[in-house]
Amino acid sequence: MKSVRNFFRRVFQPRPAPNPPRVEFSYTIYWTKQVRGWDAARRAAIAEALRPVLTQPGFEANAYARRYSVPGLDAQAHSGASLLALKKVLEAFQRDG
Repeated sequence: MKSVRNFFRRVFQPRPAPNPPRVEFSYTIYWTKQVRGWDAARRAAIAEALRPVLTQPGFEANAYARRYSVPGLDAQAHSGASLLALKKVLEAFQRDG
């Protein structure tokens, strides 16, 4: 009986999407557009406020669940993947001036 059950599980297992959405890319584009309009002082302040959020115990780089707020950023909660993309964009702006 187990083999029949396993057979049906394999046959009717949902197939993954051929090209799953790349949320990191989307978040990076979004944050690049936002950060481009900020001055150097705002970028530095947000980078400083972002650091404790990313290093808190239990931080997850989840794709969609909006669990994290960054003081001074905006009034919204953001996903972990979104905040990691913001960090990457802020570092790129700092590096490239």
